[in-house]
Amino acid sequence: MKTMYRPAAETLMVAGLLGWAYVALVAVLRPDVLSMHISVVLPMRRDTFGAVSMAVSFGCAFALRARTGTFWARSAGRPDAAEAGLAAVGGYAFLVWVYLCLNNLSHPWTTGYRLTHFFEHPSEGTTAVLCFLLLSGCLFGLRVRKARRG
Repeated sequence: MKTMYRPAAETLMVAGLLGWAYVALVAVLRPDVLSMHISVVLPMRRDTFGAVSMAVSFGCAFALRARTGTFWARSAGRPDAAEAGLAAVGGYAFLVWVYLCLNNLSHPWTTGYRLTHFFEHPSEGTTAVLCFLLLSGCLFGLRVRKARRG
């Protein structure tokens, strides 16, 4: 990975994750303000900002893992795209699952609501179940690959 690409990808991965974490907390504590603009400087809905932040962070995490074998430190080992995909998808499925669990604890009446304003389906509850299954499958896949390598 070129000298400037890795620091940029690491920074965008963390910034995207923090942006999504902010919106997740807003969704848990103040779901009524999700459709409001995040600020005058950035006239974007909070929920849209969260979705974009998650996508940017995920893309950078996948690229870092696929190219270097790790999210943070440089490593001599270099996994293939399948392992990078399992790690990135499983990690982000876990984050979404935690977010939806917190939502369910703070305002359980929204479990049947649609997950996002982008699509009618799935609901928050269905997405939580799917994310848990997805992260479990990814973890299993990673562990199987590790066991085969010894």
